[in-house]
Amino acid sequence: MKRIMPLTARGPLTATIDELSSWMTSQGYARTMVPQVLGVARGLSAWMDDHNLTTTDLTPSVLNDFQTHYGPTTPGHTIVTVRLPVLRRFFIESRLLTDADAPRKRPRPPDGKQSPPLHNATEGQLAAWADWQRRTRNISDGCIRYRRMWATELVDSLTHTSTEIDWSSCTPTLLNTYVGQRCTGYAPASRTAIIDSIRSLMRWALATGRIDRDLAPAILQARTSRATMPRGLSTGQVQTLLTACNQRTVIGIRDAAVICLLWRLGLRAGECAGLQLDGLNWATGSLTVVGKGHRRLTLPIPHDVGDSLIAWLRVRPSDATDRAVFVRARTPIHGLTGAGISDIVKHRADNAGLGLVHAHRLRHTAAMHVIATGGSLTEAQELLGHQNAAITSVYARVDLNSLRDLTIPFGRVPE
Repeated sequence: MKRIMPLTARGPLTATIDELSSWMTSQGYARTMVPQVLGVARGLSAWMDDHNLTTTDLTPSVLNDFQTHYGPTTPGHTIVTVRLPVLRRFFIESRLLTDADAPRKRPRPPDGKQSPPLHNATEGQLAAWADWQRRTRNISDGCIRYRRMWATELVDSLTHTSTEIDWSSCTPTLLNTYVGQRCTGYAPASRTAIIDSIRSLMRWALATGRIDRDLAPAILQARTSRATMPRGLSTGQVQTLLTACNQRTVIGIRDAAVICLLWRLGLRAGECAGLQLDGLNWATGSLTVVGKGHRRLTLPIPHDVGDSLIAWLRVRPSDATDRAVFVRARTPIHGLTGAGISDIVKHRADNAGLGLVHAHRLRHTAAMHVIATGGSLTEAQELLGHQNAAITSVYARVDLNSLRDLTIPFGRVPE
């Protein structure tokens, strides 16, 4: 067959071409992009027809084979590579390709091998644990999924009947052996998350009568090598980061506003992504974001933050599909995710020659800036939205001026 995009449709996807065109229009894709994606869809349909494939055979591997068919030396390679992700999204939303079919990363088993299928009773127990976390602890769905990732293999390894799990087989030795194996090869933060997940599982088992004694305290804490002091950026480094944003472009203006918001107000990446236009109150000079635990935080808008926000709002695309303050610059134009906010910081830091800088480091910078300019730990706590003052107290370690007053010069006897 010819490897250029056909002008007429044939094959199993012929009936969906018009639907694809309408879907792209409703999603706000650029008019120039529509014919390109339609051409890729016609090419895929013809390729499937040549290989005797129907819509029921449509899987991620089929799409990968089609993309491989248009290799680097084949006419149409670039257009297929660039536009196939849009087509993949359409297939998922139209149920021709399910989310379950989409390739996903799976947690690595302790021995590095593929995990066997879960027992029927395991799924039920994990679902009950998730519901308990949601109802009694107000744990977010994202945290629940993360905890499940670490604890699934433990639950599945317990003694099973056809529909039940024998929780009496849980012992401190078994739990610590599992934690030791599961933590192997992971960073300190992941080891802490693994232990937190298993302890939560044991608290649920005790609260629901599955075990008759609290095993959570018996789980040993893994040795970590966390840094003892938070790391922030200097004022000069922050300015270098902002200078890396070319504010003669729309994307540069947006990225500068994001960075200014993160380092001046100490927002988390997810909080910055969740900031809505309705959360900006220009009359009072404040903004409202939703923080951890779904708590609403109201913070003042400093002068420089206000200027950067105004500059961005003047060029923010008017055809955005939602009310998020920070949106994509390319179609479909919708709000950035927390990962998108983090990518902005990482890319700009790399361009500025600062190495790897995560968005959370700007949060540390904001707290350290409060302390360095004479602010108190209480003020830093209010800025960061910490409920527990003990969490904010870590920033006392970077207040060198105050710590210097507490030190006793060498050779002098303390009074």
